[in-house]
Amino acid sequence: MMLRSSVFVSSLVAAVSAHQNFHQFWVNDVSPGYQVAIRMPPSNSPVTDVTSDDIACNVNGSITPSGVETYAANEGDKITVNWDISSHPGPITHFLFGPVDDASQASGIGAGWFKIDELDYQNGTWANEVVGNNGGNYTFSLPTGLESGDYLLRSEMLALHGAQTVGGAQFYIGCAQLKITGTGGGCSPTISLPGAYNAEDDNIYIPDVYNGFDPTTYSAPGGSVAVCGASGSTPATTTKAAQLSSSAAALPTSVVANATAITTPSSTAQAASSLSSSAPVSFPTSPLASSSASVPAGTAPSASAPSTFATITSSSALPTSTSASSSGTVALYGQCGGINYTGATQCASGSTCKVQNDYYSQCVSA
Repeated sequence: MMLRSSVFVSSLVAAVSAHQNFHQFWVNDVSPGYQVAIRMPPSNSPVTDVTSDDIACNVNGSITPSGVETYAANEGDKITVNWDISSHPGPITHFLFGPVDDASQASGIGAGWFKIDELDYQNGTWANEVVGNNGGNYTFSLPTGLESGDYLLRSEMLALHGAQTVGGAQFYIGCAQLKITGTGGGCSPTISLPGAYNAEDDNIYIPDVYNGFDPTTYSAPGGSVAVCGASGSTPATTTKAAQLSSSAAALPTSVVANATAITTPSSTAQAASSLSSSAPVSFPTSPLASSSASVPAGTAPSASAPSTFATITSSSALPTSTSASSSGTVALYGQCGGINYTGATQCASGSTCKVQNDYYSQCVSA
């Protein structure tokens, strides 16, 4: 279905606090802990310069030694990542870099990356909504046929709301460190970061994104999902129907910091009660995570009507700051202007209103 500008107006008016980070991961439902084994950036701001070294593992993500521990996994293991929830439409992709002798000494800059997972737009739903409907969680599998060794696991969410201008696409990136035991064989094709992305690639710069763009034709940057091993295996979850059928009930919802055990209660509320006072809560508490748009077990998320570029249509599922009146101030990363926007335009102290596109201006750090 072709995109219509009216759809974008309503969705962009609603989009706030969409900056995000990758905070936690699980291997077969066991986590090393909150922000453990992940190279955390200094902020939740996006990378927009695809020629920068930051496109590999985000700001400060290529410093070595990383000072981050490396967590064990096996080829074929189920991986669940947890992200802050974003209302900005776009894909989620995962890459591996390696094998290397010591992940903490690998910058990730240059050749050696290969894509292992991708979810774009399927059945009227962008990947960011799939993630949001699962409380910020997304599950895929490591491929079989990997060489044994240390790897960087790169998780990327690409926000396309500003993609109608060159440099307007926003890349949110996080890199984890894994020690993977595999059966060997290697993976191809591989890419370089930076190098593989160009600011004017048609999946990064989309001049007609608000008028005529067909999202069903979209594929995320980074090339095709790699084929691994002598038998040419690929992760089972690269089949999009399988990706969309992941269940919120099956996602890990409680972490033991030493990774010796994990519980999986059926609701976020149960999970919160099972956490010790010293353990960080791993799931965002945004209204998006607790909205009626949760995904039933074994089913794909659905909407009352097919959507295109816009993925968040219910005002009840959005942060309350989206309904800001024309008076008052707008919090950091909130909307402060744009065509048909009627809310407040004065940003909170320490931030300034910056035009992202004709339909959306955002309060950013001054």
